Amino acid sequence: MELPDLASVRAFLRASCSADVVLDDLEVRYLQAGPDGPVRVLYEGPGRRGDLLRVAARRLGPVKGRRLEATINERCVPSAAGFRQPAVYAAAWQLLFQIFPADQHLTSLPVATDARAMAPILEDALRERGEGRVRDVAVQVVRYKPERKCLLRYDLTSSVVGGPSIVYARVGRQSRFDRARHTLPRLWAAASGDRFILPKPLGVVPSLCMELFGPVPGVILFTLVQTEEFPDLCRQVGLALNRFHTLPVLLDDRFGVEAQIGRLAENAEEFAWMLPGERRRVAALARALDDRLRSVPPVPSRPIHRDFHGDNVLVDDGRIAFLDFEDCAMGDPADDVGSNWAQLTWHALKAGARRAGPDAGRRAFLEGYLQDADPSITGRLPLYAALHCFLYAHQCLRHPQDLDRYEDAAAMLAVCERVLQHGLA
Repeated sequence: MELPDLASVRAFLRASCSADVVLDDLEVRYLQAGPDGPVRVLYEGPGRRGDLLRVAARRLGPVKGRRLEATINERCVPSAAGFRQPAVYAAAWQLLFQIFPADQHLTSLPVATDARAMAPILEDALRERGEGRVRDVAVQVVRYKPERKCLLRYDLTSSVVGGPSIVYARVGRQSRFDRARHTLPRLWAAASGDRFILPKPLGVVPSLCMELFGPVPGVILFTLVQTEEFPDLCRQVGLALNRFHTLPVLLDDRFGVEAQIGRLAENAEEFAWMLPGERRRVAALARALDDRLRSVPPVPSRPIHRDFHGDNVLVDDGRIAFLDFEDCAMGDPADDVGSNWAQLTWHALKAGARRAGPDAGRRAFLEGYLQDADPSITGRLPLYAALHCFLYAHQCLRHPQDLDRYEDAAAMLAVCERVLQHGLA
């Protein structure tokens, strides 16, 4: 089933909102598909109060769709976005539209995004740290992944001078929160004084499935690709990642070879639908990667990030900080190294004639990591680098507003093939 055109979606939503809601600039920001077509879509556009309007759509059959529409509308009040109800089901397309902050699985978002409601909650959560009374709260949505997680920033006005003026929060599904709530505190305790810094854990709000943590200074590593210091920074990141992998900590989640194979199969299925002209090529690469994953000898599990790339790394006056630990687990360190290598490769490809800096950064990252690494990881790196080139090629297609998404996907597939055949040389 194909996705309805934007004009039809805008017209459908217009019948459910106030006249002052502008929908003409609503666009598809993110798309997730299955073997039969799109299953989840995130639409975004300018809101009526200068903020961002977010509308998540999920494909559901009529019975379940209508039932969830009624459940969400009973649970949530209409938001400030200007819609008469927070959930609307379109039977013709079998799509359930949810107007942010309404979310089927992130049920605490309406409270978490309400500044007045959050002031006493944050005051209570931070009380043990002696932060005093929270007089005022400003809320900013930093990143939202429908039905998965939402990253929020709270700017606080507190009665205590020197208290935290900025607090970050991550809201997740109940099951994900239960598994991840101890991850950052454990990593923080184990990493004290190491080559890198982490956000300071500030507590949890279990009733909202919310983790609280402090800000970290710095700029995103991948914004510095064309600077002179980029290769040296990449070397430092490699050294720091190796230290992260050797932290004396045991995490609750495990991400072994079977999980890798499951992730590959899920991505390959959607990838083939999104790039039908390359269906055979995608299937062949998925089989090759599957075969090699199954042949990887067992390795001792270490703490791994599981979403490691330069957009989750901050640099500040030579200091390295890592971000976003929700997916951390015990697994193979080669997974993190291959992930960042693939993204550095993408930056080198995008740089064209100016690729000298990204290329040097990619080499320096590997050199920094391997300097003190277990020698056995060298043999596994080509597989994980190729795997992440494949996964990233697929991710490129999930962002319809990127005009180069098909070219990017094709380029990363070519790198995947080359690495499988010739290694990282």
